[in-house]
Amino acid sequence: MGSTRLNLLRKHEDAHDDALWCTTWVPNQNQCITGSVDECVKVWAVQNELPYVENSHTYTSHTLGVVSVTVDPTGTFAASSALDSFIRVWNLQDSSTKAVIETPPSETWQIKFMPQSDSLMLAAAGGSSSKVVLWDVVETQPRGHLGIPSADEKHKREKFVLSVAFSPDGKRLACGVMDGTVVVFDVPSSKLMHTLTGHHKPVRDVCFTPDSRMLLTACDDMHAHLYDVEHATLIEAFSGHESWVLSVACHPSGSSFATGSSDAKVKLWDLQTRTCAQTLSDHTDQVWSVAWQTDGSKLASASDDKSVAFYNLA
Repeated sequence: MGSTRLNLLRKHEDAHDDALWCTTWVPNQNQCITGSVDECVKVWAVQNELPYVENSHTYTSHTLGVVSVTVDPTGTFAASSALDSFIRVWNLQDSSTKAVIETPPSETWQIKFMPQSDSLMLAAAGGSSSKVVLWDVVETQPRGHLGIPSADEKHKREKFVLSVAFSPDGKRLACGVMDGTVVVFDVPSSKLMHTLTGHHKPVRDVCFTPDSRMLLTACDDMHAHLYDVEHATLIEAFSGHESWVLSVACHPSGSSFATGSSDAKVKLWDLQTRTCAQTLSDHTDQVWSVAWQTDGSKLASASDDKSVAFYNLA
């Protein structure tokens, strides 16, 4: 990665009326999406010249805090999940509602669109249900679920599923669990591949490297981990944050990754040297989400301080 660094383009204060919990980018567009405790989902136009950041649309249909946002591979549809137990799917072209999916209470957390699918499919981290649910967005019906194995009913409560991610090739699905484990499934067969260990507290976020071979995780134990997915081995534990690691995002080149933490810091890590390349201290409260633009040129970070920050990679 050499001397590559992140430079602050703009910290947009009071982006929402309350804490920001999630952010993502629209593929191949200069648009970023954020979700907040204020029950709103906002679309931002981001550019390198004034005014830098503009709110182009606000969706207001949720009735409780928004916990996750995701965009389909074509950049046409965005989906949001909230504490009101609804998944809402929006058409980004005309801002209309594509679908509304009602889910059981406490059973929908992080959501992700399937990267390769003939139909609109998304995976929802199933929270207290101890499973990942696969939803057909067009039909608004579940198309299956992937259960997290547990020894008994008592231990099932520890299998609260917080986070979910597809591999870029669409063949694997990983989910982070409250008990510190990471479970990897083979998508075509819906079979459990591996249970990855090494963390001892809730795994807040998971993401694959671009080649689909490695998995990065963010955990309340103040570490980010790098795993070899095929061989189910822990390659590296990254330490440096002073509190929970809440979010992890791999750069599209696979050369680096970013983390956001409860210590209010964003860190950039070099995957070649496996060291911290940069620490950013622009937020004043915990950073719940970090996300790279699909071309890797920008990073967004969303925080409890009600702001979203945008960085250029130079």
